[in-house]
Amino acid sequence: MDTTPELGGLGSLAQSARAKQLGTARGILLFVGVVTILGNAFFFAFAEKMVDQAIDQELASPEYRNLIVDQDELATHRERAVLITKVINGVGVGIGVLYLFFGIYVKKYPVPITITSLVLYIGSLAVFGYMDPMSLARGWLIKILIIVGLFKAVQAAIAFESERKSFAEESSVEPNVPLSRGETPSLDAPQI
Repeated sequence: MDTTPELGGLGSLAQSARAKQLGTARGILLFVGVVTILGNAFFFAFAEKMVDQAIDQELASPEYRNLIVDQDELATHRERAVLITKVINGVGVGIGVLYLFFGIYVKKYPVPITITSLVLYIGSLAVFGYMDPMSLARGWLIKILIIVGLFKAVQAAIAFESERKSFAEESSVEPNVPLSRGETPSLDAPQI
């Protein structure tokens, strides 16, 4: 459903371009949502295998070769690591669903959704970057392009809403209509 108001002249061209940018924002949000869901669902499903590989790799390091490892304590740490991995990736799937929701409703609520999406994207990059600094380097070009796209979507959404609001205000002004019998003229109506 296109919510672009019918504007005359140059305003309609600019508004059409902004609406197109909102369509691009929708595509970005849907892309980010699908990729986020798929990636986190994969890591959620293989959490035990990934934790086991990390533990095996750690135990194979030279500092652990000659040490005796308490298997009960190792099992406790393994269970905790699997739980933490699943919770983190479950939250990631939820964030992906949120991006899909944002993609669906971005044309209805462009300003709050584009701003929230940009903040959420940068915030999630920061959190995951804190937990695994190498995650910031992986796919850095795509991450920058997504941030730039979302930033431009915020700008387009603000301009789109401003234009839509001014158009709505102009449309709500009614021309002076002659009064029917028995009505009293208002103070701002011209006297004939």
